[in-house]
Amino acid sequence: MKKVLSTVAALGLVAGLASTASAVEFKMSGKYLVEGTYMSSGNGAGIVATEDATDHNPSDAYFMHTFEVKPTMVVNDKISMNSVIRLADRTFWGNQTGGDVVGNNMAGNAGSNNLYVHRLYMDYASPIGNMRFGRTPAGDYGTSFMDFDQRGDRVMLWPSFLASGPVTTLFYIQKSTDQRGTAASYSVNTTTGVVTPVASNSTTYESDRDNTKYVARLYYKTDSLDSGIEYGNVDNKTASGTGVTGIASDTKQNVTVYGKYKMDNYFANAELTHYFGSVDLDTEDATHHNRDYDSWAGMLQVGAKVDALTPSLAYVYAQGQKVTDSTTNGGDISNALGTTGTGDMFEPLYILTGRHTGILNNDVFNGSTASASAAGVHAIVAAVDYAVSNQLSLHGAIGWAKADEKVYYDGVTLTAAKDDSYGWEYNVGAAYKLLDNLTYEAHFGYLDAGDYFNGDNATDITKNVYILTHSLTMTF
Repeated sequence: MKKVLSTVAALGLVAGLASTASAVEFKMSGKYLVEGTYMSSGNGAGIVATEDATDHNPSDAYFMHTFEVKPTMVVNDKISMNSVIRLADRTFWGNQTGGDVVGNNMAGNAGSNNLYVHRLYMDYASPIGNMRFGRTPAGDYGTSFMDFDQRGDRVMLWPSFLASGPVTTLFYIQKSTDQRGTAASYSVNTTTGVVTPVASNSTTYESDRDNTKYVARLYYKTDSLDSGIEYGNVDNKTASGTGVTGIASDTKQNVTVYGKYKMDNYFANAELTHYFGSVDLDTEDATHHNRDYDSWAGMLQVGAKVDALTPSLAYVYAQGQKVTDSTTNGGDISNALGTTGTGDMFEPLYILTGRHTGILNNDVFNGSTASASAAGVHAIVAAVDYAVSNQLSLHGAIGWAKADEKVYYDGVTLTAAKDDSYGWEYNVGAAYKLLDNLTYEAHFGYLDAGDYFNGDNATDITKNVYILTHSLTMTF
């Protein structure tokens, strides 16, 4: 903790000296979030709605917290530096050996007190448009359903030729994986002393074996409509190998459209994504074939604001993977959610899409996310929010969901599931603003679990589960 405080103090000192010497303007905002969770049945990787013949999963309870600061240094009217620094990132209480701030998303920091730089980027108002360089969010786009606004290492450009009207554009290049050129390692024969390069190491890290994403967006925004269309192309060259197990090319593309519309007291939010592309093997044979990406995912929400009451109805869809499609027959790769689920902040239901439960959302845990992502989802959620006062708001929701495909994935093998029902879920929640910058929230979710959670094991028994969460959020 001394190292953390010293680092923060040093940042403040450097900013103060810079402000004095160069008239740099320094700003800081941030957030502290502490959360408590109780799950009726858990295994340390999320909630468990299954009980087998020999294992009775106990309840699970924990506290965790996140503390982030957002410093901004405005160098002049053209340049600014921005960052998000997390001193704790979903860190479990009681899991801080020696005072280290070690959290789920802080790999590599277990033996040190290194700060976690979540974002770090520079904004430059250039003659051709606003530019951004560094580890940055992708900019405001769409809904939270598929979480397209993830941080990444990017070069971004908002061209200035459309900056003054309702239509704007954005282009960026994202380096997801950079396998830097690495000298070959060598093996030494202990008898003869002959030194031999290890060929596999010298070829794996060729300079072009990177994972790069190219994105182009077009926005149209008015007072009542926020909409856009995105084209993305992920060129994944990280795979290696030859023959039937080697991958010659892996290109996954997407087209995503969204719209957020408001008219008087009514609103509608929609998002639709289509994935396409292909994975081509180095060599095909009778049992190893090239495969195409081909999947869809979408969300539609409609609602109204009637005085203090806001009812809404939503439909969520993500295509699942057919158990009969594989590299053996060249069937399509059709699971729209991949293995990582929906967006981290997409929580229409506290359990099925909750951050803490690890089913369709893997923000904190991912115990069942790969399987649910492979199966896909159809879900209908009816919700209502009621503003009792300026300080107190209430929330309620009921949802039904099923898998798009009756498949179960254990992280290695895709097998046929016994059923496609996720079940019915019931939620209630409340939020109370203690101060302008301090809010307390409490949520309860109950899942009448469907038989999908029996998996592919004939002896499993589905059981109903519930979750209680409460949190305190301070912003500054």
